[in-house]
Amino acid sequence: MFVQSASVRKVFTDLTATTGGVCCLLDTETEIFDICWLNAETFSGETVPGARFSHFHDLVAAWREPAE
Repeated sequence: MFVQSASVRKVFTDLTATTGGVCCLLDTETEIFDICWLNAETFSGETVPGARFSHFHDLVAAWREPAE
């Protein structure tokens, strides 16, 4: 339930945005990590590994420098 909670995701996404973070992953305690925030956008349904990011280095390659 914790992993699926929209309010839990919002807390971590808001913390990431507030601190200028580039990426927020939610550890599902499996080999798959849910992407909640990337490059100032909220994400849903994207994972690492997944269709778009098969490895963490693919995710890192997609990062942009945060705007100041």
